Amino acid sequence: MVSSRKLYFSGMLLILALAFIGELVWLPDPLRVGARWYWIDTADLLIYALACVPLLWLAGGLLRWRECRKNSYGPPPLSLTLTCAIVSLSCAAAILIVLIIPKQLTYSVGILAISWLSVFADLIVQERALRRKPLHTLSVLAVTICLGLLLFYPTRYLVTYPGLTLNMQRYAHVSSGSESGDISGVLVFERPAFPVDWVYAKLFPHYTFEPNNLGMSVGEYNQLVRTMKDDANASGSAVAFQKLGLGSGVTSHGVLVTAIATDSPARDSLQLGDIIIGINGAAVSNAQELSEQMKPVKPEESVRVKLRRGSAEMELVASTRGNPSDATKAIFGIQVANDLEYDIPKQIDYHSYLLHEGGPSHGAMLALTLIDQLTPGGVTNGNHVAGTGTMEPDGTVGPVGGLEQKAYTVSRTNADVFFVPAENEAEARKGASDLLIVPVHTLDDILSWLRAHPK
Repeated sequence: MVSSRKLYFSGMLLILALAFIGELVWLPDPLRVGARWYWIDTADLLIYALACVPLLWLAGGLLRWRECRKNSYGPPPLSLTLTCAIVSLSCAAAILIVLIIPKQLTYSVGILAISWLSVFADLIVQERALRRKPLHTLSVLAVTICLGLLLFYPTRYLVTYPGLTLNMQRYAHVSSGSESGDISGVLVFERPAFPVDWVYAKLFPHYTFEPNNLGMSVGEYNQLVRTMKDDANASGSAVAFQKLGLGSGVTSHGVLVTAIATDSPARDSLQLGDIIIGINGAAVSNAQELSEQMKPVKPEESVRVKLRRGSAEMELVASTRGNPSDATKAIFGIQVANDLEYDIPKQIDYHSYLLHEGGPSHGAMLALTLIDQLTPGGVTNGNHVAGTGTMEPDGTVGPVGGLEQKAYTVSRTNADVFFVPAENEAEARKGASDLLIVPVHTLDDILSWLRAHPK
């Protein structure tokens, strides 16, 4: 007969099983359902399986209340009423959060943790009601915590391991475009290493570890890679349209101040977010022009800086100092980036994947995909194409990380060719020596190879 304790423990076993499955979600990647549906699409649906855990606990809490009402000659004690109510309410909330906002994992994990604690509180009350110390429950709690630490305690290392391919035709679709060629992007997993990862590294290939030198919190890093993803979408799209004669591509209209050193002499003048558009009367549209205009300036001289701050345009005076690496050169003591504008004349719809959280490495394949969709007959010439690399404003395919793992991931699929940035060729060949790996410098290199190698 099913009891509340059995339902509680079944939920705990299920959540541990889901944790192990989540760690190895990359293994079934070669599975396809037709040409369009990749394993990553199925993996996106697995998040809903989390709702089964609080569902089991909710059923256990309700059954527990029924058991005590049935076996009691009076109203249930206050401790039972409270624990059953907390279990029921927290589990109901967990089910709703998982089902309504499945991709907000922070909320799902948080409410599941509260439900888990409430379940153990009820188990302790159950054991104490039998007039004995809750040693059994506390032992299970200790084992569960140890397994949780084994699975999820972050170490001082980063682990990179094989990932997933995604159908770029499904990821992005431009209005008035039509899907033609088979084009795959590729993602790998890079995150703080957990103790269990060293076990996985003994069982599966291409797990690599390195010290965690991110220099920022995991939350800040996650925000950074999300920003990189948005920038890659914009850059890849603008470059693709420009190649097709639509729009002006990616242009720079100033230099954005992204950081100011604590000892910067310009700290009282410049602010984060300022966009520098002129130096001593000369126009500045990008970081290279800023560097050129700073060459005649002597260290500790003041400079007239024209800039945009919000919606206002102004001119002010900023001080300089000597460059620590070359005392003859003047610098402000700031970090900058080009203030880019992306000309995207057509609507593009993006599919959001839970496992594609961020990063810039899909930019080149996105550009190829949009060109394919807007070119009659496509551009792949029958090849199943896979690739990686950033898409720079001038059409250059820039280097990315994790090429060993990406090449191995692609080698497990039916891709005919894997395009990689030329700088990453050697690393890619370490991951899949038998895969047809084509190093490229530009988007034009990819298009030329495809024209020259019809299948």
